Amino acid sequence: MEYAAEIRCYRATDRQAVREISCNTADIGEPVDRFFPDREAAADVIVGYYTDREPGSLWVAECDGRVVGYLTGCLDSKRCRNATRKTAVKAVAAAMGRGALWRLRTWRLLAAMIATVLLGGGSPEPDLDRFPAHFHINLRREARGIGFGRRLVERFRSQADAARVAGIHVVTRGDNAAGRRFFEAMGFRLLHERPLILPAGRWFRRTSTAVYGWRREQ
Repeated sequence: MEYAAEIRCYRATDRQAVREISCNTADIGEPVDRFFPDREAAADVIVGYYTDREPGSLWVAECDGRVVGYLTGCLDSKRCRNATRKTAVKAVAAAMGRGALWRLRTWRLLAAMIATVLLGGGSPEPDLDRFPAHFHINLRREARGIGFGRRLVERFRSQADAARVAGIHVVTRGDNAAGRRFFEAMGFRLLHERPLILPAGRWFRRTSTAVYGWRREQ
């Protein structure tokens, strides 16, 4: 059964709802608080560039007047790469100024990031000439599994197709089984995976970062 929802362009009045969803779903559907203590910084890193710099490629799912999900998109990843990095650096610096540096979760996250790099992980990117566009999608818990995600991806894919973009890539966690099944069902194929270390309570665990791609001629 598919629930009635409007898939529409982002409006400035949606900003707080999008930021809230981003923080509540950042850890493959679970809250960001489990591994980072500053929600403002987390929202800036996850969605700040898209709400403030590229709202034309940001789509929301609205049900009964409430935003229940979003897709942040970019049609040219090369163009936005430096801007997103600057946004992330500013957000992390602001978090440190608010005291995040003195939180154990911050140090555990930093240790996990260092371990990831040492194992050959990091920020995986596909061939941006073949897969120049990208997106990220998040839904409130009650909006999952009922068609909203598919409709958001279809809307962005239509936008990319109209702009004659060659391909789209999307990044997810290797342990996000539901997300991987969803992207594969939407016609995306696995391009590559890299190691990823994450905090897990008092310990750490190893997973991966998986990159999927879709080409317009598929």
